[in-house]
Amino acid sequence: MGQVEWYYARDNRQMGPVSSVELKRLATFDELRPDDLVWREGMTEWAAARNVRGLFDQDGGSAAVATAVAPTADETPAKPHDAAAAARHPFDAVMEKFRPHFNPRFVEATAGIFRACGSYGLLLAAVLTAAFAAVATTKTSEIAHALWGVIWLLLLVVLQYVAGRAFAAIGELNRATAGRLASSVLPDATVALSLVAGVALLLGSIGWAIGISNCLLILGGVAGFFVCAYLSVIALHPSMLNIAIAPETMAGEELIGVLTFVLKALLRLTPVAFGAGVLCGTVAMAVACFLASVGETVLPGALATADVAQRVLIFSAALPLAAYLVFLFCNLVLNLWRAVLSLPGKLDALADSGDGIGRGQPDTVTTHE
Repeated sequence: MGQVEWYYARDNRQMGPVSSVELKRLATFDELRPDDLVWREGMTEWAAARNVRGLFDQDGGSAAVATAVAPTADETPAKPHDAAAAARHPFDAVMEKFRPHFNPRFVEATAGIFRACGSYGLLLAAVLTAAFAAVATTKTSEIAHALWGVIWLLLLVVLQYVAGRAFAAIGELNRATAGRLASSVLPDATVALSLVAGVALLLGSIGWAIGISNCLLILGGVAGFFVCAYLSVIALHPSMLNIAIAPETMAGEELIGVLTFVLKALLRLTPVAFGAGVLCGTVAMAVACFLASVGETVLPGALATADVAQRVLIFSAALPLAAYLVFLFCNLVLNLWRAVLSLPGKLDALADSGDGIGRGQPDTVTTHE
């Protein structure tokens, strides 16, 4: 039996197909409202989402999202097989087709793989750094290479530990903070622009590598492509960022939602950027070790390659902690801005409350006999 695919419609815009699990997730994060319409194969008409068993029930799981009662709405959008007549941009159709395949489970699994690659890659890079320092000390008879090798070794090991702790805190921050957008314009635009940026980085790095005869530059282009592609996948599912699409969102709250989306997308992007950067630095360090062991004639090139590799490794290893601190600071600024936006409403409520108290108290006249 194939997986049940659902379509849903809101504000006269049809979206889908999505799986039952994704439909439940949309409802959980208020990206699907009870009044929105849903449809799946086997239903004669569209039904209000509230009529789907288990979709909005607190105890209902995603497995229960399989049956729906007959709709009560008089006006329903066209069925999915009639939707081709609607005027839609081809890119919207592409996103709708790929969204179920690049689902939240894929996003989480990809982040876990890159996080593991970065963590173990730092340990391997530390070993390679020590090996390079030993070879460089032997070739040049300079004790400074050995001392720097010990320093880099300790720093990489410490940053590997710090990165693991930072990722745990980043996961909690993503669950604890939320935002709202009036539409899916920003997520959709992020999908398109990120893909274009990723392809541009990849092709640009290949051309640059050919121009200066340095194949290591291609590693940076590949890493940049993976990071941009992962950002596109994240933007396909705003609910994973705890971002709800609410058309009634006011302009001020929309601005906060935009900034929150950007910050949380970058926060979600950190594991992939961390892993890709560490892998690039580790490969470059391995190349430096190989060049240093070949002969003294290529030792200057090996030293230059090792210097670049160490910088990339330190930057990538420090990225989780830096992302955590930057998000905390920016979120503090956003909370202050929320407080400023809510201040006029609170003052009006306070004024109304004061007027009500004044009107509710009868005037008393004191007389003296």
